[in-house]
Amino acid sequence: MASLAEILAAHGIDDPQLVERIAPRAQWQDCPAGTSLLRAGERARHFHVILSGLVRYYYLAPDGKQWNKAFFREGQLVGSLSSFLLDEPCRYSIETLEPTRLISLPLQIHRDEAHPQLAAMLEGIIRRIMLRNEAREAMLLTCNHEARYRWLLERESWLLARVPQYQLASYLSMEPVSFSRIKRRVEAEAAGS
Repeated sequence: MASLAEILAAHGIDDPQLVERIAPRAQWQDCPAGTSLLRAGERARHFHVILSGLVRYYYLAPDGKQWNKAFFREGQLVGSLSSFLLDEPCRYSIETLEPTRLISLPLQIHRDEAHPQLAAMLEGIIRRIMLRNEAREAMLLTCNHEARYRWLLERESWLLARVPQYQLASYLSMEPVSFSRIKRRVEAEAAGS
């Protein structure tokens, strides 16, 4: 298991004094599948580094249907940056999909510690989120169902082994039956090649 210093270094924070100030505020958590890390309507207070496991962001429609926004795995940071930056309630929920071990750190660290490495980490996170969201938005708005599935295969194929099909269908904004049909067709084409 990586130390907190190693994890922070992987995210650009390697100043020993800064790590020493952050360390006492870190909380190690083991969460069973289905644990809510943040519910829609709550304000974000923490960000989490995933050590092991799988996390999803999802919206809940008025009819009770869930629409998956994103999935995150080991080594990635999760939390609602928009809720923190805008100081408003989060619009989506964050939940573990697998038993998940993570480190939680208060978002307030970014305000308490005026440090260039924290600012650079925040900027890097914002950039990754923006690029990821823009690519997914373009896919959802310009691609048919088969092209969406192929996009998933090209960009996030790791999801196929870890996320149930109905969750992936939601992520690609299609019905589970359509997802299953397209998956079978693409797999049959690949087998015939």
